[in-house]
Amino acid sequence: MGDAEARLDATIKAFEEQAAKAGELQQKIGELRGSARNADGSVTVTVAPSGAVLGLQLAPHAMRKSHTQLQQEILGAIRQATQQAAAQLEQTVQPILGEQAEKFKEAFNAHAVQPLGPSDPPPPETLAGPPQPVPQRSAPPWNRPPAGDVEDEDFGGPILR
Repeated sequence: MGDAEARLDATIKAFEEQAAKAGELQQKIGELRGSARNADGSVTVTVAPSGAVLGLQLAPHAMRKSHTQLQQEILGAIRQATQQAAAQLEQTVQPILGEQAEKFKEAFNAHAVQPLGPSDPPPPETLAGPPQPVPQRSAPPWNRPPAGDVEDEDFGGPILR
């Protein structure tokens, strides 16, 4: 085996090892979740490492809070859950990527959603409302049967006569 073949074999082996690590890392990251609950347990949130909210549970006693207090409790739980998921991500990535873990975290955080802080809600006109019903159109005249040609028998019997 020549020097070029040995380098090619080493490169292929290194690539295969990196592909295996990437697959393992992708699977582990896909399973990561952060969860947090507010102090009285009325709000529970589950998030992905990116901060995407995957679950939100409100206990019945959460409805006793004012809307602004409930909003702040939800946002606080989201922040806590996101921090937990980020810590889990770091613990997962470090053993697999070693020295490259810091570069991975920088790349991951460049696309991650930043947790929301308390803020005023956007103006109502910028929010999407409930879906509007689609107006029903009648069939165009060329698809309608001529009046008088339709008999009651046509709708109750077998298709083939």
